[in-house]
Amino acid sequence: MIILDHTAVVALRRGHRLLSSIVVVEVDDPEQRAHVPALCLVAAGMELPGTAAHAGALPGLEFLPLDFAVAAAVEDATMAGIDWRYAHAVFAAVSGAVEGQVLTATPDAYDGTGVWAVDIGKP
Repeated sequence: MIILDHTAVVALRRGHRLLSSIVVVEVDDPEQRAHVPALCLVAAGMELPGTAAHAGALPGLEFLPLDFAVAAAVEDATMAGIDWRYAHAVFAAVSGAVEGQVLTATPDAYDGTGVWAVDIGKP
């Protein structure tokens, strides 16, 4: 699975070509869409207001909810030193719920997490 962290969502909003080509295609199967963890969407919106509304209009994105179990896991990850803006993406990538690579502009943020971080470059 492809997971977009907050840096990738901001890059998408700013017109990143590769990401745009991934998310503008409507796919019937939600498993084939790029996934955006809810906290990553919040972090992206805090960095660039209007990003959540923009992302919500794109047909190739699937949004991962922040339910109780996920919130507890994200809290644990944050308490262990992972920045909250990345914690939901880390959980999604390694939990088995989605599992996949995280597309990010800051791959170093995932060092030591066991996440396969793919550098999208700078937008």
